[in-house]
Amino acid sequence: MKIPKVGNILIPTIEKKVERKLKELNLKPEIEISDFLKIHKNKKHRYFTPCLTKEGEKIAFYSRVHFNLDAKNKIIREIEFLKKLKKSKLKIKKIVPEILNYGIEKDFEWFEREYPPGTPLGESRKLKQKLKIKIIPEIIKIIFEISKIPPSFFPKIKKFNPKNYLAERVYEELVNKKILEKNLAKSIQEFIEKNIPLLKKENKYFCHGDLNLGNIISDGKRIWLIDWELIQINNFAYDIGYLWSHLWQAKKSFRQKLILDFLKKLPSKKIKKFKILFPIVTSYLALGGIRGGTKKRREFYSKIFKNCLDFKKLIDL
Repeated sequence: MKIPKVGNILIPTIEKKVERKLKELNLKPEIEISDFLKIHKNKKHRYFTPCLTKEGEKIAFYSRVHFNLDAKNKIIREIEFLKKLKKSKLKIKKIVPEILNYGIEKDFEWFEREYPPGTPLGESRKLKQKLKIKIIPEIIKIIFEISKIPPSFFPKIKKFNPKNYLAERVYEELVNKKILEKNLAKSIQEFIEKNIPLLKKENKYFCHGDLNLGNIISDGKRIWLIDWELIQINNFAYDIGYLWSHLWQAKKSFRQKLILDFLKKLPSKKIKKFKILFPIVTSYLALGGIRGGTKKRREFYSKIFKNCLDFKKLIDL
């Protein structure tokens, strides 16, 4: 059977495969695979659950559940990255839970990793923890450490296409649905088009690629980053722009300090570039955020579009 590129079709008999593997590894799952699939209505491309080992240690277990190449490539990419990071001397490895075991089998892939103390800041764009200003320096430090990973460290990493930021069809759809004003959409696209040369020039930094609230674990003192399946080469504003755009529920003061403190750590020659790249990144990410979720969330992303051509107004949202 030929595996499709994308889709939400489950791997045949995936529940039995996962149950067999967990039993083989002597792991007691906190969430059974059958319950996980029901909760998420088969929409999650991979299964995740905390597990207890036979020694009583808590670890995390992942396995692919979707029958498509995209899901397969993502989990293999993360396994290979975590394996390489485990053997490296990069500073970033201190905040990345270590891979403990893995399997790339004929019909599905799985891996175990450390389970750090603490909880996620939230779920994707939904904030759950009360954010404290004191964690901002640690977040900024980590984002800089990610960008210092040399692309040569992981040669298989994908390079983001800067022209994707133009998103012509998405803008057209939003205009046709009267979600976005035609003149505003045109102005934003003209701004992006004008700065394509800069986007290409700065398209050289290692990025986590999915720095949402669910992938940042905190115990109030320390931070850990998980889910490295979307690592990519992009510009240096991408990861912090990704995180900032997911902080719509956070206090305005937290969002603003995050960006202002980040600017203080940037070399002076990069500040002007950041003030161009950040609006492009956040407007690109707002294309998805404005179409779903709660009214307040849509309003926040709508404000990103209205203010993205004025950096000072944008970071003041």
